[in-house]
Amino acid sequence: MKNPLLVPEFREMIDSGDLEQVKDFCMTTPPAVVADFLGALTPEENKKILSTLSRDRRSRIFSYYDDDVKLSIIQLFDDGELVDLIARMHDEEQLHFLTLFPAAKQKEMRDLAARSRGKEAAELVAAIDQLIKHEMPAGEAMTPDEIAAEIQPLINVYGLAKGAIRKIGRIEKDCWINIVNPTRDDLPLLASYFKIPLDFLTASLDIDETARIETEDNATLIIIKIPYFDEQNPDLPYVTLPIGIIRTGGLLITVCQKDEMILRDFIEGRIKNITTINGVKFILQIIMKSLMLYLQYLKQINNAANMIQKKLEQESKNKQLIKLMNLEKCLVYFTTSLRTSELMLERLQKHNIVILKGEIEDLYEDIVIEIRQALEMANVYSDILSGMMDAFASIISNNLNITIKFLTSMTIILIIPGTIGTFYGMNVKLPLQGHPQGFLFIILISIVLSIAAVLVFIRKRWL
Repeated sequence: MKNPLLVPEFREMIDSGDLEQVKDFCMTTPPAVVADFLGALTPEENKKILSTLSRDRRSRIFSYYDDDVKLSIIQLFDDGELVDLIARMHDEEQLHFLTLFPAAKQKEMRDLAARSRGKEAAELVAAIDQLIKHEMPAGEAMTPDEIAAEIQPLINVYGLAKGAIRKIGRIEKDCWINIVNPTRDDLPLLASYFKIPLDFLTASLDIDETARIETEDNATLIIIKIPYFDEQNPDLPYVTLPIGIIRTGGLLITVCQKDEMILRDFIEGRIKNITTINGVKFILQIIMKSLMLYLQYLKQINNAANMIQKKLEQESKNKQLIKLMNLEKCLVYFTTSLRTSELMLERLQKHNIVILKGEIEDLYEDIVIEIRQALEMANVYSDILSGMMDAFASIISNNLNITIKFLTSMTIILIIPGTIGTFYGMNVKLPLQGHPQGFLFIILISIVLSIAAVLVFIRKRWL
């Protein structure tokens, strides 16, 4: 994705030679966002900007460029820089990028990496060797057994025994298959083996996907949005991620970007009363667990906001206001996800895979109550945060006005004796010029006028 919004500003900075502002933007903004903006520039302009950054930051941003941008930029780097750039990319993006090269270019890149030193270069050599090893001649299709062998490391298979979930060694009917963060190259193999549409898998890994339900080719996809605490991102710690739940051929498949705690709770036996792992009840239990996590994180956000409020009451700083703004963004993510989840639940109720009766109906009603509670809490906390930020903005503005009034008053008071002194510095005949106590009289007049100004300003409450 290329966003041309900041192209004029970037080009103006590049033309003027002022790259510090661009560098600061690249260092303080998430790499994916930086790549979107820089991707609209020319390869030469990108090269200039990337050359100002540290090697790790440069590679992280490069990982998120579109494929055509990457291929155009690498032509401008010399061999050593190119090896370092690719070697420090994220593993998945690195593998995907290497697949864009023809076999001859891959071997050339391997030779360059082999001649370089460092752990990253050695890992790049190993990655290219693995890629070349697994490449197949054009036109040769993999057999089902070969596909099964390829996907085996990508999946975890679980069965239900005596009310507890246990990991099993093979895929069988009525089992649960959990897939965590597969690469783009793995998705076609998974789709082919399980006979499900490829877009079911890609949608489950799309962070911007909304909660929804879709049926195609005897397979049903249910995407739920779950809250996720990202320890690596202190600026925006609470986000939402999609989990794709796919029902097909007696199997239940879950697909997620992260090995998150909701599914781990099921795997590690912290969720009780599990009677099925491929039915509607199990899906509803996953949704219920995600809502419990929403409520937990909402309380954490509220507690964090209260702590920041106390700090702001003691000392107003931009850093604290930015933290409040980030928390408000987290609440926006939560609110949006909860609303789409509520719509998905309404559609799920009408879907033919759900028969609401008995225990399942009770669980569904509990979920509806919880999602409304979570949505109401998110809205309330968001309103409180918005009001708090407005209030502190008004307080800061008022404090600024008070300071300006005080400084203005002091300036006027100090100007009075300065003005009198300026008059008596003129080379003309002046009153008291020849008087032996003239200097003392002038000082007294200056003091009296200054005191009068102080009294006036005190009366007006400027001091």
